[in-house]
This record gives sequence, structure tokens and C-alpha cells, in this order.
Amino acid sequence: MSQVPDPQLEAAKAKTGQVQQDLEVASAELGLTHGALERELPKDVKKGDIAWAIAQNKVLERKVQQAAEELEEVTEILEQAQTGKC
Repeated sequence: MSQVPDPQLEAAKAKTGQVQQDLEVASAELGLTHGALERELPKDVKKGDIAWAIAQNKVLERKVQQAAEELEEVTEILEQAQTGKC
């Protein structure tokens, strides 16, 4: 017996997929930014607020990547709910 797709589940799954992709792109861009700051700024400039900003950029990169991974889990749960395996 085939199930009729739930439009709300379909919409939620599509939205989580798009947000996950956006987060992955943001994480990659943060990584590139962090690398550029580390490479291009002279050591004598990497003090105080600048050093904090560079470190914070790396922390944010990790947090965004973790959010993308957690959203992938949500997408899997939605898929299970949609097929009735939950």
C-alpha cells in the first residue's frame, strides 16, 4: 500500500534541505575567510581584538558546520516520518 505524501512534511523536508545547503556553504566561506586572515595578516597585527576575531571566526565555522550536520539528522527524521518508519 503506497502512502499519500504529506504536503507539510514535503515542505519541511525541502526547507531543511535548503537550509542545510546554505549552512554548508556558509561554513566553507567562513573557512576560507579564516584561512585568508591567518595567511595574510602579519603576526604583529594578530593581537587583541584582531586575534579574538580570528579565533571567533574559527569557532563560528565549527558551529555552522555542526548545525548543518544536525539539520541533516532532522531531514532523515522527516523522511522516516514521511514513510511511516518513525
